[in-house]
Amino acid sequence: MDIDALSALMGEDLSAASYADLWVSVPDAAALALLGEARRLADSLGCYVHAVVRSADEAGRAIACGADKVHPAPDTAAFLLSQHPEFALYPLSQAAEAAQAAQKHKAGLITDARQLSVDDVTRALIGAHPVYGGDYLLTTAVTSTAKFATLDPRRLPEPYADPGRSGEVVPNEFQAPEPRVRELGPVDYTPQPWRPLQKARLIVSVGRGLKDAEGLALARQLADKLGAELGGDRSALDLGWIDEDHVVGVTGQEVAPDLYLAFGIRGDTVHNAAIAQARRVIAVHANPAAPLLALADEAVVGEPKEILTQLLTRLS
Repeated sequence: MDIDALSALMGEDLSAASYADLWVSVPDAAALALLGEARRLADSLGCYVHAVVRSADEAGRAIACGADKVHPAPDTAAFLLSQHPEFALYPLSQAAEAAQAAQKHKAGLITDARQLSVDDVTRALIGAHPVYGGDYLLTTAVTSTAKFATLDPRRLPEPYADPGRSGEVVPNEFQAPEPRVRELGPVDYTPQPWRPLQKARLIVSVGRGLKDAEGLALARQLADKLGAELGGDRSALDLGWIDEDHVVGVTGQEVAPDLYLAFGIRGDTVHNAAIAQARRVIAVHANPAAPLLALADEAVVGEPKEILTQLLTRLS
């Protein structure tokens, strides 16, 4: 029995051996800041820093900023996708490419990472990332064989460039795959202007209790007349009436308008907690037991479509 067969019987992951070193995608000059962070981590790990740059002309600067080996490739993310890094750092501008690579290598990914470190014993990648719109930082540990992170170069110090550092430029014959997206030319489209719900002073919010597209159209008319933003609870998103940016809830948008008008929203805990800072809440629902009615400053028991019709008549 050879050593590989013995390792397999002991449950060891033989594929893990091919994952090594710390790799950095450097698609532009701003991303050089990631090399300083990579150098700090690599020194604690005792591994090499590989930089993937767009051309051989950029190799000297990458080496000066901390790279041990430089790989020129026109598409830095595509080249890195073909490698087997134990650790990989991408600039935030390549978040989609980092996610694709993490999926391919079954790796954990910390997005918009801050305060990166590596556990000396387990080699887990530890970092914080913003949650709740950046109000808090959540610390995450990645323990998979490959560990990836995206970083915002603007939050990193400029790396110390040592012109006396030596490194190796590794030639390759990598050919980037054909792009899966074709440019078809400009499109005649003007997006509807809207402001974030978190900054809206007036919000007309909708829920399943409106029942149908007719009720939604009435709510949209009221929002237009009042100059309000249209939002809704999770049921409105499920019905396709609003998008993710307009979901009111602690898992969506927490709001604090001067006036919050809710039509057909029953009001679960996730929704009601998100409107705690609203100055005035007026709720309309056909079910008198709807939790939001008890929370509202003004509660109206009735069919939301009928109430909306009466309101629009008075405002016309």
